[in-house]
Amino acid sequence: MTDIATTLAQARAKLAAWQAHAATAAASGAAQSQAADAAWDAVAAIEAATAQAEGLRAQILARNDSLGAALAARSAALASADKARSEGATPPIADTTATALRAALVSATGLTAAKLDGADLKTAVAAVDTNLASLLVTLEARLQDNEDAEASADAALAAAEASPAVIADDLDKALLAREAALRLAAAGNTPAAVRAYVDYQAARARLTSAAAPAAATALQTGWNTARDAQLSAVADLLAAQVAVIQAQLELSRKRATMAARLATRDADAAAAVDAVLNPPAPPGP
Repeated sequence: MTDIATTLAQARAKLAAWQAHAATAAASGAAQSQAADAAWDAVAAIEAATAQAEGLRAQILARNDSLGAALAARSAALASADKARSEGATPPIADTTATALRAALVSATGLTAAKLDGADLKTAVAAVDTNLASLLVTLEARLQDNEDAEASADAALAAAEASPAVIADDLDKALLAREAALRLAAAGNTPAAVRAYVDYQAARARLTSAAAPAAATALQTGWNTARDAQLSAVADLLAAQVAVIQAQLELSRKRATMAARLATRDADAAAAVDAVLNPPAPPGP
């Protein structure tokens, strides 16, 4: 397991190092301005990430008190249940009390113990409830899969949409770097001319790569793959939603059947009780 305190400490150490690097680069002037900008971007990113992690950590640790309160309430509830199970001449929820109650009702109503407990009905409904719970877990997973697939599709489309601007920017950089290299060389500023030439060649290399048919094919393939994955995820999500709806419907039907059977049982029980309490008059002479 990754330790959050260790991870946060490592992040803070990196933050301090990057801050120092950014300050040093900034102090070096224009030659290091790009490095300074990148370092400051990293500083901002790790500050945000660390703040988010610390916030989540605080929220999680704050729940310790909530958990303690919940466990205390649970102990109190268990104490009450234990009293009902063990105290008094006839503890109301003790096994012996439940057994005696069943025997008395069976004797008074004429029902079987199995019907009185409704074991067959409870088992059927419990099975449907378990199936529904499993389907809900699957649905949650499909929701996450759909979100992930959507993010991938968004990224693939964004990459394709951004490529024209990237190409135009590289072209501008190549042209500017070429002019700068010529101008600086003529002025006798060899180091600056070399740097401009390197930038010029780097921009040319990126433009050459972008011009290759494989680059456009990669963008198209990336989009197709992400799009198809998202469509598949949507289909899986829909199937999971349908399965949950179907299970909920079946559960409702089972519960309705159970209610009807319990009503019948209650009517039988009421008739049996009435027969015991109010037996029919003996036949006349």
